[in-house]
Amino acid sequence: MNILLVSGPGISLKEPYNSGIEAFMVSLANQLIDDGHNVDIVAEEADADAKFTLVNPFSASTSKQSEYNKIAEEKSQFERLNTDKYDIVHYNMFYPHLITAGLQFNKPLFLTLHSPADHKRVSAYQELAEFGYITFIAISERVKQQWDYALGLDIPLISNGIDINLWPANGARGGKYLLWSARINQEKNVAAAISLAIHMQLPLIIAGRITDQHYFDEMVKPHLNSQIQYVGHITQLELSSLARNATAYLATATWQEPFGLAALEMLASGVPVVGFTTAVPPNWKHESVLTTASPKWQDLAELVEQSQIISSDACREFASNMNVQSMTVEYLDLYNKALLNGAVFIEDVFTGNSVTQIASEQPLPLN
Repeated sequence: MNILLVSGPGISLKEPYNSGIEAFMVSLANQLIDDGHNVDIVAEEADADAKFTLVNPFSASTSKQSEYNKIAEEKSQFERLNTDKYDIVHYNMFYPHLITAGLQFNKPLFLTLHSPADHKRVSAYQELAEFGYITFIAISERVKQQWDYALGLDIPLISNGIDINLWPANGARGGKYLLWSARINQEKNVAAAISLAIHMQLPLIIAGRITDQHYFDEMVKPHLNSQIQYVGHITQLELSSLARNATAYLATATWQEPFGLAALEMLASGVPVVGFTTAVPPNWKHESVLTTASPKWQDLAELVEQSQIISSDACREFASNMNVQSMTVEYLDLYNKALLNGAVFIEDVFTGNSVTQIASEQPLPLN
């Protein structure tokens, strides 16, 4: 199968990744290729040793361009992309103009929903959902419930998976420090981890991209010392190395985390997860995931103590159920079902161009 994965203009697939979506795309692409498929990814750049082929149809925009002109140009450039060789097109990021541009490709279209059902995304996707132009896919039960309600659909659920081999556990628990890794901003709430570490008199290592400099300067920087350390925005290999000596991973996000990929990576590394129920999927019911519904960092202290008796093997065993191989099998099953339905042309309500529906002239299957 020939597959086109789409991120967007200006997106880097080089490590360290800017978010879990980039990590997901590279992981899915690598596994699809290992399974014998051909994968191209639309993005700006990728690591030199990437298995997939990078496709960048976008020219650099000028600072003088208005946002309207920039979007129009990107849409036009994407429409001109030669997609004859691809069997399916799979979107992963919020670029509605690229999705509508893709309606003319006469290919089954898929969109993995990595984000909550906020107003701007719901508004952009409602008409696509109504006419069945695209198959939406949820990454967790939490995301599925939100989007099922917002779009009036029964969206297929394919849980995120990781390459377990990238996150080796060293067997014995290290227990030298607490570990926190995510984007550094208010909603990810590293301040709670810092307060907890100070209260428990435990070392804390913080890793992640600073996306809110003011938050970092006010809530993180004043506390940095030999006990509380910030190691920067790091690669998966560097994070895996830190995990080997971590006593627990702190998941402190105060928003409804769509999935919690970093928490899964730490579990695969043999590190128990301690945090708020908002920070991990609610169906992660396991001894290695210790959470509280309380939003107070003080209520995490007892959970950190409890986590000390959790074995590395128990953490890794739980994480192994959410692996990239199983995830990829589910995506391939969804792709194949769409391809088996065949295609006819219809007139697109957005652009007037010809677009695809299945032979029975019903919307593409959503389950």
